[in-house]
Amino acid sequence: MTKFLRILTLLLITGYLLSGCKKRASPQEVALEFMHAIQESNFEQARDYATKESQQVIQLYSFFDARRNETEREKIKNAHIEVIDSKESGDKATVTVLNSSSKQKEMLQLIKEHGQWKISLTFESIIPNYIPPATFDSSNMMQPDTLMPPVPVK
Repeated sequence: MTKFLRILTLLLITGYLLSGCKKRASPQEVALEFMHAIQESNFEQARDYATKESQQVIQLYSFFDARRNETEREKIKNAHIEVIDSKESGDKATVTVLNSSSKQKEMLQLIKEHGQWKISLTFESIIPNYIPPATFDSSNMMQPDTLMPPVPVK
């Protein structure tokens, strides 16, 4: 019985150690998996490859995707996507892919989040003319005495 427990314990420890050796996906692999999920309109899977901050952008993209006609969807699904360039710098990376449906290069920004590469999207990345809302800056406010002349006190 003790021999069986030793073997079982050894197997469990070995399994645990080997599970920790799982290879982390490279920026290129993450970019391709993300793009394939978008191609298939699988936005739940696409969210798995994106940063927390990118979730709203993916939601907006899914809204645009729902408005596409079937011909457009087929063109996107049948597109060939290939990585043509990749640059890493610390916890940031840029992966350039060529999309055969649009015949355009697309640059994807990635950052490491909890040790894994994640796509970092902004509204500007999917809406070309997006202008972020103005932020409140009190230094631009007019001072009260410049708004109108003082009211005489009686």
